[in-house]
Parts: sequence; C-alpha cells; structure tokens
Amino acid sequence: MRTASLGKTSEQWRQEIQEERNKADGWEKKCQETQVQNKALKRNLLESRSETDELKARIVELEISLHCY
Repeated sequence: MRTASLGKTSEQWRQEIQEERNKADGWEKKCQETQVQNKALKRNLLESRSETDELKARIVELEISLHCY
C-alpha cells in the first residue's frame, strides 16, 4: 500500500532506512580503522624522532671523540 503524499510503501521506506544504516555502519567502521591507523602512525613517528635524536647525540659524541685525537 502506498502512502499518498510520499509515494513509497512502508516496506520501501524500511528498505531505504536499512540501506542508510548499512552505509552509516560502513563509514563508522572506516572511521575506526582510520583512527587505529593514525595511532600507529603517530607511534611510529615518535619512535623515529627518538631514534633520530639518539643518532644526532651519537654523532656529537663521535665528533668530540674525533677532535680529541
């Protein structure tokens, strides 16, 4: 049975609503996956920066050592 003003049956509305819910669920999942990926990237960046700082400090030590000889 069609509703006069909206042109769709209640079943069509239910189906459309379910499709929209499925889309929203898909976007929510993508958002969560992206957040996990961002956390991993931030962690890797911090580790890389720490390693870079350690290497810079080691270079300074080696330069000082080289100048002593």
